[in-house]
Amino acid sequence: MKIFLVLIVLVVAALAGPLVAQTLSAIPQLALDNDVARVLRVTLPPRATFPVDATTDVVAVRLQDETATFIPKGTHAVRSNSSDHEVVDLLIEPKQHWDAPVRPCSAPMNCTRTTKMGNDPIAWTTTLFTNGFLTAATHRVVPGGTLDSFYYSAKGSDAIVVVPFTEISANFGGIDETLKAGQPYFSTATEAEVTGTNAEGRWFVLRINSPNAKK
Repeated sequence: MKIFLVLIVLVVAALAGPLVAQTLSAIPQLALDNDVARVLRVTLPPRATFPVDATTDVVAVRLQDETATFIPKGTHAVRSNSSDHEVVDLLIEPKQHWDAPVRPCSAPMNCTRTTKMGNDPIAWTTTLFTNGFLTAATHRVVPGGTLDSFYYSAKGSDAIVVVPFTEISANFGGIDETLKAGQPYFSTATEAEVTGTNAEGRWFVLRINSPNAKK
């Protein structure tokens, strides 16, 4: 009877195993680090989870879903992968924290701005969330189209962290770059120009605005 019961338990465990998320103990890989921001790369196996204890603000960008989530400083979050395929998260950690709450862009605000060439739309910029200091947005440009974005504030300095969802060709303040999907890029350029090549270009930008110190 004992042997029979043990066999039942083993069979049930084998059937339930693939359906239960497993905690990932892997160490995140450092992808980018400077005085303004740090970016960590976390690879989640199928049906795995990864805990995030935010000692600073974190913007989690999932490459496969092309989504971004804000995780406030001092909170606990769990990144999970419920799919049968490996997924990659890039965790962007600004080095500075602002107390102003981050709010999602939603109706009635106009969250998506369309760029046209004549009457034809060629690019779209969608604001995801902001608190005036951190602003997250996704961008999309048609093949052969060009999108110019400007990052300038008279009241402070701006930096951007770019996460391409597809390969993109870009010019940041006169510096030409070809970025692969998932390759984070940091810039303090006030202008960025991205041109669609043979395929649609899609990417994420976190704009970090640091106000000038008051005299």
